[in-house]
Amino acid sequence: MSPNVPIEDRCLIVLVGPPGSGKSTWARHNRHGVVHVSQDDLIDAITPGGFDHVYRSVYRAAEDATARAALQAGHTVIVDRTNRTRAHRERWLALARQESCPAIAVVMSTAEELCRERNAKREGNRRVSEERMGRMFAALEPVRLDEGFAAVHFGNGVGLGIGLTEILSVKEQLFHEYCHETR
Repeated sequence: MSPNVPIEDRCLIVLVGPPGSGKSTWARHNRHGVVHVSQDDLIDAITPGGFDHVYRSVYRAAEDATARAALQAGHTVIVDRTNRTRAHRERWLALARQESCPAIAVVMSTAEELCRERNAKREGNRRVSEERMGRMFAALEPVRLDEGFAAVHFGNGVGLGIGLTEILSVKEQLFHEYCHETR
């Protein structure tokens, strides 16, 4: 087993995209040396029978606490959830501002048909109903540059697209400007 040596470069990477768009696959390929905060994995850990609205605040608190603790310890964090609206993303931008680190969005622009096809192949609790998929696509708001991300990268969810190494090298160019702006 190879060690998961932490990357000494604090950053909050916010994945954006509907179910089946490739967020978790991207996170798995880029998780070495970072903390991966997965909404699905936390739901499984808290309520093994699947998502339950009664526990919504517990899921949120677990995500927030994990991401905050990792950033405070100096780690890069990948947030793996749909983050489909500006309001959902603002939560993470606020955390990045509080922790004085840049937030970078990675948007999966996978075709709706492919997302639905992938979702249909999922098993158990990970499969989202067709009705819910429709609501998620209807609610999906494009990421805008004025939201406050230090950078926004796009992937089609088919290949891996931009990787963590490239994101962090671009981040270095933006980091000094970002730190100056937040002070």
